[in-house]
Amino acid sequence: MKSILALALIVSINLVLLANSVLIPPNIDDSFLYGNELVKKPSEAGALRVIEYNGIKTLGDAEGNPIQLRGMSTHGLQWFPEILNENAFAALANDWEANVIRLAMYVGEDGYATDPETIKKRVIQGIDLAKKYDMYVIVDWHVHAPGDPTDPIYEGAQEFFKEISELYPNDPHIIYELCNEPNGIPNDETGWQIVKDYAEPIIEMLRENGNENIVIVGNPNWSQRPDLAADDPIDDQNTVYTLHFYAGTHKPSPDSYVMKNAIYALKHGAPIFVSEWGTSEATGDGGPYIEESDEWLKFLNANNVSWVNWSLTNKNEKSAAFTPYVYGESEATDLDPGPDRIWSPEELSVSGEYVRTRIKGVEYEPIDRSNYYKTLWDFDDGTTQGFVVNSDSPVTDVSLTNEDNRLKISGLDASNDVSEGGFWNNLRISADNWGNAVDITGAGKIMIDVILKSPATVAIAAIPQGPGNNWWTNPARAVRLAPNDFVKQADGTYKAVLTITAEDSPGLETIGTSDTDNTIQNIVLFVGTVGADVIYLDNFKVSGKKIEIPIIHDSLGEAKLPSDFEDGTRHGWKWSSDSAVQTALTIDEANGSKALSWEVAYPEVKPSDTWASAPRLDFWMDGLKRGGKNFLFFDFYLAPDRASEGIIEINLAFQPPLAGYWAQATDTYQIDLSDLDSATVTNDGLYHYEVKIDLNSVPNIEDNTDLRNMLLIFVDVNSDFAGRMYIDNVNFIE
Repeated sequence: MKSILALALIVSINLVLLANSVLIPPNIDDSFLYGNELVKKPSEAGALRVIEYNGIKTLGDAEGNPIQLRGMSTHGLQWFPEILNENAFAALANDWEANVIRLAMYVGEDGYATDPETIKKRVIQGIDLAKKYDMYVIVDWHVHAPGDPTDPIYEGAQEFFKEISELYPNDPHIIYELCNEPNGIPNDETGWQIVKDYAEPIIEMLRENGNENIVIVGNPNWSQRPDLAADDPIDDQNTVYTLHFYAGTHKPSPDSYVMKNAIYALKHGAPIFVSEWGTSEATGDGGPYIEESDEWLKFLNANNVSWVNWSLTNKNEKSAAFTPYVYGESEATDLDPGPDRIWSPEELSVSGEYVRTRIKGVEYEPIDRSNYYKTLWDFDDGTTQGFVVNSDSPVTDVSLTNEDNRLKISGLDASNDVSEGGFWNNLRISADNWGNAVDITGAGKIMIDVILKSPATVAIAAIPQGPGNNWWTNPARAVRLAPNDFVKQADGTYKAVLTITAEDSPGLETIGTSDTDNTIQNIVLFVGTVGADVIYLDNFKVSGKKIEIPIIHDSLGEAKLPSDFEDGTRHGWKWSSDSAVQTALTIDEANGSKALSWEVAYPEVKPSDTWASAPRLDFWMDGLKRGGKNFLFFDFYLAPDRASEGIIEINLAFQPPLAGYWAQATDTYQIDLSDLDSATVTNDGLYHYEVKIDLNSVPNIEDNTDLRNMLLIFVDVNSDFAGRMYIDNVNFIE
C-alpha cells in the first residue's frame, strides 16, 4: 500500500510539473519575440526527432537538443510555381534566416490529382532547392477541398509518399505532412478517428521502409483540434500534430477555442507543429493583425513550438508575403528576387515584412508605405517604347534606338546647353507613340537612369503630359548631372540617377493633384550634354505620396435573383475581398436597361496566376440554390478604350459549406478580343454577349445544395483590354 501511495504521489507531482511547464499568455513577455538561438540549420542539427524538453514534447536535433523551425509555406504549387527558383530559396535561407520551407502540394483544386507528374516534379524541385540552401522541407499533402482525407481524390497518398521516400530515403531534411486541413468530417473523436485511420498505414509504410522522418498529422476542424490527438495519439515516436490559426480570427487567449486546444495538447503530452498560420483572418482578408500575431508567436516560441507562415505569394490577400497586383495601385512583386537574392522591403507586403523579422528574431520596424513607385518606361521589350524626336525639336539630326534594353540617343554633340534655363536650345524627345496612361496621383518625383561610356555633364528638363495639365506646363529648370555624379558599373559603363522634382517640372504636380485626370500619357524631355555624343536612358520611374481617394459605390441593395438592377441598387453584388479590381461599382445604362458597371485595365506584365489581375464579383444570398436550373445566364457588355488581342475568360464558382467551401464550374465563357467585329453591337455602341455557364459542370453540388455565395471572375488571358464592363439580368435558367 505504501508503494502504491508513493507511486501515486510521484505521478501526481509529475503531472503538476508537466502542467506548470507550459507557458501560457498573458504570463509570457516580449523577450520571446527576439533571438533565434534554437533555429538551427540541417547542416548543424541533422535528423529531427521528438524529445521532451522542459516537460513538453517538442522537436529535437540529432543529439537530442531542442530545435525550433521557423519559416514560410508556399501557396498552391499549381498556381504559384515561380517561387521554385534559386534566388528565392537563397533569400529565404540567408536574408530571412529561415530553416524550413513548406511545399503546399494541393491534391484537389487542379492540383496533384489533376496533373500528378507536373506537380510531383515541382515538389522534387522544391526539395532539391531546400536541401541546397540548407533548409528543412515539409512535403505537404494538402487536404483542403474536399476536406475528407478519405475522399477518392486522395487515393494516391500512400503511393506518393512511398515514391518520395524512395527518392530521398530517410533524408534528414524532409518532414512529411499527411493531411493539411481535414474539414467536412465530424469535429470530435469520430472525426479524429477518420484522420487517424487514414494516417496510420502511411506512417507504418514509411517506418517499415526505414524512414524515421518527422510526420505531421492534421486533425478535425481545419487542424484546430490537436487536443483530440492528445487523448488518442498515434503510436509512433516521431509523429507530431498540426495546429493552424489565423491571428485575426483565432484570438491568442488561453480561453479561446484554438489556443485552448493547443494548451491542452501540450499539457497532455502531444507534440504540436504549426505548419500554417497567417497574420490575417482565416479568409486571407483583414489585417494584418500584428499585435495578435505577436501574442501567438510569444506563446509558440516560449513553448518551443515550430511554425510556418502562410504564404509565399503575391496574391491579393493580406496573408500574402509579397506586394500584389492591384489595379491602379501596385504591381505584383516578382517571386524571383533577382541575382542579389533579396526582396526589398517595398516588395514585401506588411505581412511579409513583419514575418521576416519574426523569423530572424529581430525588432519589427515597418517602413513608410505612404510612398509609391511606378515604372513608366523600362525598354525591356527591345523597342523605344514610343519615344521619337519631338516635332518642335530645334535639334533633329539624332537617332533614337534600343540597345541592350535601354533608350540610346546618338548625335548629342549638337545639343550642348547644360545651364538651368537653356534647355529650349536642346534636343526634344517625347513618347508620342507610347499609347499608355498611368495614374500618378500624388506624384512628386521622376527618376531616370542615365548611362554613359565615360563621365560627362548631362542636363534634362521635362514636361509630363496628360489631360490634367492641359498637356503643356513649361519646366522651371533643367536638372544637371556632373561627371563626378556617375559611378562606374561592373560592365564598364557609368551610371547616375537624375531626379526631377515637382519644383523642377511644375506639370508633375499639376497632374498629380488634378481633380479631373491624374494620368501621365506622354513626356517631353529636353536633353543637353557636354562631353557625350551618345547617352543611354533607362528605368523612368515616378514616385509620390499615396493619396487615398474614397471609392463611392452605388447602393448595395437587397441580394436577389434575377439581378436586373432596375431599382438603381447593386442587388447585393460587391467586390470579393481578393479582387485585384476594387473600382466604383455603379448602376449605368447599357442597351436601354440599367446594369452593374465598373472600370478595369488589365496589366501589361501578366502575373503567373491569371486570376490575380481579374475583377472578382461576389454575391451573397440566404438560401442560394440552383433549384433544378441548368445554367447561369447574364448579359455582358464591353465598352473598350483598348481591346485588340487576347481573351476575357468568365469563370463561375460557389462556396458551399458541404463542398469544402469551393465548387468551381469547369465550363467557362470566353470572349476573343481579336474578333470583336463578330460581336453584337448595341445602339449605344456596346459589345454585347449573352453569357451561359453550365451549372452541371460544377462538382459536388445538387439542386438543393446551399451554395452560400456566387463568384464571377473575369480572367485576363493575355489580353490588352482597358475600359468598362457591364453585367445585367443575372439569373439561374433552365
